[in-house]
Amino acid sequence: MPASLSPARAKTVITFGTFDLLHQGHLRILERARALGERLVVGVSTDCLNERKGKRSFFDQRHRLECVAALRWVDEAFYEDSLLLKDEYIRAYGADLLVMGEDWSGQFDWVSCPVAYLPRTPGVSSSEVKFGLGDRFKPRKLLFGDTYLHKHHDCALALLNAMTDARLAPILTASQHLPAQVDCDGLVYFNLPAQAPPAEYSTRPRILIDHGASHLKWFLADPDRFAYFDAIVTAGPDHVRSLLAFFPDAPAGKVRAAGFAKSAQLLSPPRLTRREAAHCWGLDPDAPIVLFAPTWHISNNRDAAAAIGEIAGIANHIAVLHPETAHLDVSRLNLAKNESGTVSELLKHADCVVSDLSSTLFEAAALGKPAVQVLLNEYPDNNALVYDFPYTAGTAELFCGGLPARPGAVARAVERALSDDAATADALGRMRERILRGTSISEDAPAAIAEEIARACESPSGASPWCRPGANGPASAVSSVLDNLRYARNRLIAERGGRFGAHAGSATLEALQCAADAMDFISVSLVRCADGVLVAGAGEESRYGLETGFAATSCAQFEASHYMRELTPLRMERAVELCVGRDRVLICDLGAGADYEYIGRCLRDAARELGALNRIVPRCARVEQFDWALQQGFTRTMLTLAPDHGDDPFGAQALAFIDACLRLDAQAVAGIVLPFGAVERPWPDDPRLCSLFAAWKRVYVEHAPIGEYQRLLNANLGLFAEGYSERFGFAERPPGLHWPTYLFLHPDVADAGLANPVGATLHYLRYGRDEGRRLGYAPAPGFDYACYIDMNPSLRDLGVSGPNTALAHWTRTGSALGWRYRR
Repeated sequence: MPASLSPARAKTVITFGTFDLLHQGHLRILERARALGERLVVGVSTDCLNERKGKRSFFDQRHRLECVAALRWVDEAFYEDSLLLKDEYIRAYGADLLVMGEDWSGQFDWVSCPVAYLPRTPGVSSSEVKFGLGDRFKPRKLLFGDTYLHKHHDCALALLNAMTDARLAPILTASQHLPAQVDCDGLVYFNLPAQAPPAEYSTRPRILIDHGASHLKWFLADPDRFAYFDAIVTAGPDHVRSLLAFFPDAPAGKVRAAGFAKSAQLLSPPRLTRREAAHCWGLDPDAPIVLFAPTWHISNNRDAAAAIGEIAGIANHIAVLHPETAHLDVSRLNLAKNESGTVSELLKHADCVVSDLSSTLFEAAALGKPAVQVLLNEYPDNNALVYDFPYTAGTAELFCGGLPARPGAVARAVERALSDDAATADALGRMRERILRGTSISEDAPAAIAEEIARACESPSGASPWCRPGANGPASAVSSVLDNLRYARNRLIAERGGRFGAHAGSATLEALQCAADAMDFISVSLVRCADGVLVAGAGEESRYGLETGFAATSCAQFEASHYMRELTPLRMERAVELCVGRDRVLICDLGAGADYEYIGRCLRDAARELGALNRIVPRCARVEQFDWALQQGFTRTMLTLAPDHGDDPFGAQALAFIDACLRLDAQAVAGIVLPFGAVERPWPDDPRLCSLFAAWKRVYVEHAPIGEYQRLLNANLGLFAEGYSERFGFAERPPGLHWPTYLFLHPDVADAGLANPVGATLHYLRYGRDEGRRLGYAPAPGFDYACYIDMNPSLRDLGVSGPNTALAHWTRTGSALGWRYRR
């Protein structure tokens, strides 16, 4: 009973096949068969049936059945032992429709239900694959250990064709427990397994495919995860750098750059036309389509909820949520089910993509889509806080993959992304280029991954035994990573020591001592004198009562003077000693011209004598200065856009200067210094500013009016500051104030628009101190934030989702109520 070309949707669909060496053709016919009904049952040919047909399978029947049963489209699989029993199988499983390949056309019209003969994928079959391999090549069998998880299953499917071409035969698993006695040449995972595999696999090489946006996840620092694998195949050079930042002594070749696992799926033509996609998901094909695809949120996160509210107000949106999303009210969203290939298909039709920390931003970049990046108060798996850019793992660069927006400003950012503004388009283009420079998303990526897997299978395992994540405690901190984080987290620099008494920017002993009590970063200007280097600005001799120029003044004469008859001047060596002794970072303006290198060498010698080259940061205005500073041994520099590019800091020449330095040594760039006011549009709304964010470095503004500080900080800019306000200088900073902690403890302060270091500090000084507000958390001994959340499920409904929200809740409420916090 042949079916019509468009059969009515059946309840149960049945199909049959050998399914040896799973490939894309198998996947497509099973997916299409499942789409014709509500349930798909698959008969897998037994070894005996194959022998009777004159066929020989590479895999035995049990392994073939397990692989088919593990596929997401298959609801049930069974053994088929006879071609003549087709109708009995149909009746036994209550099938309403039989699906076969078109090469069987007409041969099963005798069965008791309709039959649909579907065209096969051209050029792909197990027989052709095995014929191509020949007797000279034995494919390697790979046992995938965690494809029971939806996202890992999809990643494995995306690599099937490439693995087959590389003579790799994948065995997918549908259970958290690895099956025993599988003849395989290697174990492949997408993350550290939840439990140890059977001991019989101990000599098999263990391979991790570190998929997606893994280098934004700080769990990469887990030493047990790293040690368990013989080879880690990453999505590109940025991902390799992240891992090697944590494990600089890793064996050569253990961490490998290959490509983004879903590249082929992402870059293939859309399966639907725009109108078909719009009809499928309730969209208007003639209006801009906005795709919202955030990372996982398993609590009623305040920021995620605010972003959802913004998205819900956009008329033509579609949302695809992470499968683990929970506790959030998504009733107002136009939701698409997160099934295999859904996000990739929607990305191809979207006109703007909105996400936060997920790999969707990387995929949008590969497709050239405008993107909006939602900044969060607290991120899953990332230690950035208070609406900062997420930090890349280990290297701690400031990831910017789209127009940055706090949760309440998402709709406005989407409007900007969809506008015809040329400056916005240029900035988005630079953001995409930066992503794709470090993450390889290309049609060749699956083949590169398969090649690295094959290489890893050539040697037996030499990796460490499995142990439960975190069983050995947290990873020991690598000093370079701690340094990277220190530079990434900083948002304020005491400009020339800040204001002390009646004097702003004096850079005197008193000012620097005061700044060192309150600030991690301090800036100074240096000038050459007759016999050394002074802490002073060019042309400021009169402030010290000097009758001759600095070039004719000795260090002793300078130190004997007073700044404005009150404060104590410093020679360069004393400023370096003071800051290094207090473990502070000193940003140094070396001037220009012939004196630049002389001052730089003197600074280098003073820092080297104290073993503190990583604490002294020279400013560089030209590529030649940057290169020279690196040759002198300085590990960090600040790129300054004045004076050479001060008139057009977002112009092509300024951006070319930044890019050239980043190409020389991106990790050595501690930040970019932007002069305030050198723009045509009001600060900080000039869309060209986002072109600087694409460098993934902190952009600091200098010489800004105090009244602009908070607006600039809320726009994710850093500041050279002289204090907190006209009234409160750095000397007034209360001991023990950590501004992010204060904001988590008192969310009403952040709600008032004060979610920045200046706003939080001023709130405490003006109100919080008199109101008796807490400055710090009060954790109980042995407090475990993850246990606290898991053991008190109502916390997720309250939006508690990470260490800071958990500690804040415990301090404010949980402690008094006696809530449990450890097992």
